[in-house]
Amino acid sequence: MDFESILKNIGSFGRYQKLLLCILGYALIAYTMQLYVQVFSAGKSDHWCASWGNEDCPDTGIDCSGLKKDLSVPKVYNDDGTVEYKQCFKYNVSGMDMETFIGLGENMTTRLGEIPCDEGWEHDRSVFSDTMIIDFELVCGRSALPNIAQSTYFGGFMAGSALGGLTSDLIGRRLTILIFTSLMCIFALATAVTPVMSLFIGLRFFVGFFSRTASLSQFVLLMEVVHPRRRVLVTNLYFLGFALAYIVLNGLAKLIYRWRILQVVITLFLVSGLPLQYFFVLESPRWLLIKGKTEKALKTINKIAAINKKQDVVMREEDLKNAQMESEPESSDMIDILKQLIRSPVMVMMTANMAFNWCVQSFVFYGLSLSTSSLGIDPYLSFIISGGIEIPAYIACMFVPEWLGRRLSMTIIMVLGGICCCCSTIFPTGLNRALVAFGGKFCISMTFNLVYTWSAELIPTSSRSTGMGMFSMFSRVGSMLAPFMLLFEDVWINLPYMIFGVAAIAAGLLALFIPETKGKPLPTTLEETRALYRKNPEKNETGISGENNKVFTTGEDSGDL
Repeated sequence: MDFESILKNIGSFGRYQKLLLCILGYALIAYTMQLYVQVFSAGKSDHWCASWGNEDCPDTGIDCSGLKKDLSVPKVYNDDGTVEYKQCFKYNVSGMDMETFIGLGENMTTRLGEIPCDEGWEHDRSVFSDTMIIDFELVCGRSALPNIAQSTYFGGFMAGSALGGLTSDLIGRRLTILIFTSLMCIFALATAVTPVMSLFIGLRFFVGFFSRTASLSQFVLLMEVVHPRRRVLVTNLYFLGFALAYIVLNGLAKLIYRWRILQVVITLFLVSGLPLQYFFVLESPRWLLIKGKTEKALKTINKIAAINKKQDVVMREEDLKNAQMESEPESSDMIDILKQLIRSPVMVMMTANMAFNWCVQSFVFYGLSLSTSSLGIDPYLSFIISGGIEIPAYIACMFVPEWLGRRLSMTIIMVLGGICCCCSTIFPTGLNRALVAFGGKFCISMTFNLVYTWSAELIPTSSRSTGMGMFSMFSRVGSMLAPFMLLFEDVWINLPYMIFGVAAIAAGLLALFIPETKGKPLPTTLEETRALYRKNPEKNETGISGENNKVFTTGEDSGDL
């Protein structure tokens, strides 16, 4: 009896699998909130140099803080008639009280010269009243540090992508989830009390590392206890947690204005999920069988059957002897796989093209997700729309690639998304710009889902897991670059979106050179992958794609958080 038959007997998607989906989905929401919390905890606002400290203003009848700003901060007159205050310079009023400065007259102030802010900064607190930017004074020469912290988080993701699967295979799915989620709780709480920004950045790396490792094990565990026919449905339901995280985090940020308290609250979501994971999540019976722990696997399988109310099903040890674990000979050595690839120019081109596509997908997706506060509308509204738009994108991705095929879908949708990003720069910051940008986010959410399926259908069975891990590493490079790209707003406000758009269009057009895989059997060797480039690729002996040829890997970044 193979393992799929065992799953049918004990319930392919019964009460246990539904309970597991809810528990792991809840954890995914908590992981995702840790990823995006900096949208609010490091929310940007206007700032200007502070002057005269707590000195009282003369009896002028004008708001004191506004008067100090108007007198001491140089103005910039734009071509459109608007006036802006310089954010990093002020008139040299050091050692001069406010009343004396007023007595100099307006014509004399410019003769004092400008100096960098020497008394700290004042901040516009109308939208974000308490952020790490205010707390750590991350402005002017230190304005890049929040982006560095976010990029460091993605660096932890990269490390988790490389080591997460190895850890899960070594000690088991359940234990990996429990250990790394617990460690994530500790380090996430530490970020809420850190007194210096350098320590915060270091802690964010480990939060990202633990998040990726735990979420990767969650996804693998969920897939290993669900029958292949249910995997597409379950995967898409699981990844709805990404979109739900936007909604929950947005609501909490709207209620909790202090960034340290917000960090504690979202970490408590993680903590509250640990008892559920400990008491109700069972180890993967597939992993137990692969490791030769037949007795434990038997107990787990019978327990799942009992939870699914399959009282008439009692599996015995002899029933498991012939269980096939889908463990085709697979090269786990990245170097060996690369050596095989470079022997074929066709495979080199395909691998490089797909790696670039993964990198751009992550680069644009996270760039758009992290820049919602700069669209010129309410940052809370733009954030929740950015997340909510992923839900119809995931649903559409279940049907469009089956209609148009993988290659044409990827090209059309990515090019359309890139055009939306570029066209958004035509409009000034505000509603019109935001609507066009959200169109780009919808498109990139679809293609980010599709790239997983397409890659899995291209990589031969002998190296599929390792190949997907390699592409995921390239994806992390894109996500690490995205926060730094947002810094180019200081050079030209439209530059980040122009770069996102051009990158998406380029990747979409290059996708035309990757072979179509719709309706074709999964390749088992590199030769069969090369055959996909031919007009009439050779079919396997059956010529039919059976149940084992169906790909179940979909969703935004299988366990990105």
